[in-house]
Amino acid sequence: MPGPVRAPLRALLAAAVPAAAIAIAIAIVALTGTGTVHAADTPLPARVLAAYVEAQADDGLSKLASQSGDRYQTRAFLQTAASSSPSPSASSVQVPAIQVQVSPSSGTVTAGSSTTATVNTAIINNGSNTSIAMTVSGAPAGVTASVSPSSVNGSSRAALSVSTVSTVVPGTYTLTVKGTLTGTSATSSATYTLTVTGTAPTCSTASWVGTQVYTGGNTVSWKGHQWNAKWWTLGEEPGTTGQWGVWQDLGAC
Repeated sequence: MPGPVRAPLRALLAAAVPAAAIAIAIAIVALTGTGTVHAADTPLPARVLAAYVEAQADDGLSKLASQSGDRYQTRAFLQTAASSSPSPSASSVQVPAIQVQVSPSSGTVTAGSSTTATVNTAIINNGSNTSIAMTVSGAPAGVTASVSPSSVNGSSRAALSVSTVSTVVPGTYTLTVKGTLTGTSATSSATYTLTVTGTAPTCSTASWVGTQVYTGGNTVSWKGHQWNAKWWTLGEEPGTTGQWGVWQDLGAC
């Protein structure tokens, strides 16, 4: 193309290119310094929204398009998922719990004597509760059992005391020591096997016979005690009918 024609065309491009470059510079964030940019044919990292390059107001469109990665620094936004605090799962909530143990777990006494054992308590999860109430159950007639102190704090020790009278029927009995964490439903139990030896008291009254009919006023002996029938009965063992049952306990022979 002849020179006179090229000069006006260059003037038009010179006026148009800076305006376009200025618009691009306003639309993007210009960075200073040196660095490396991704080439146009290089894939951007995952989740990258855009890259930024520095541009001069007098750069032409063709120059901007052909810029290599040696002159300009790049910056990118990285999109991340919003985080939230996880809700506590049911398994992470601690339930109050205690443990009760008796050592030794068994003992033998002669009727009329006594024995002791150690009760150990432990709190596994307690929250703000530390007091454990202690009870004993299962003691037969003629046997007294208790835990002292009756209330302990946290992981502690207490004493199980067992005493018998001379007329207690020899045999093996199971006592249950139970602890309850106050203010909660947490409990724990341990058993103590008590064996009572000795000779059962001898009674002069005839022994109870399961196949015999008894009427009100009849007296029998059974397991070292005397029993009086309140009314007609057959096959009801003395000592099993309770306070309001047919047999009245008259005491040891």
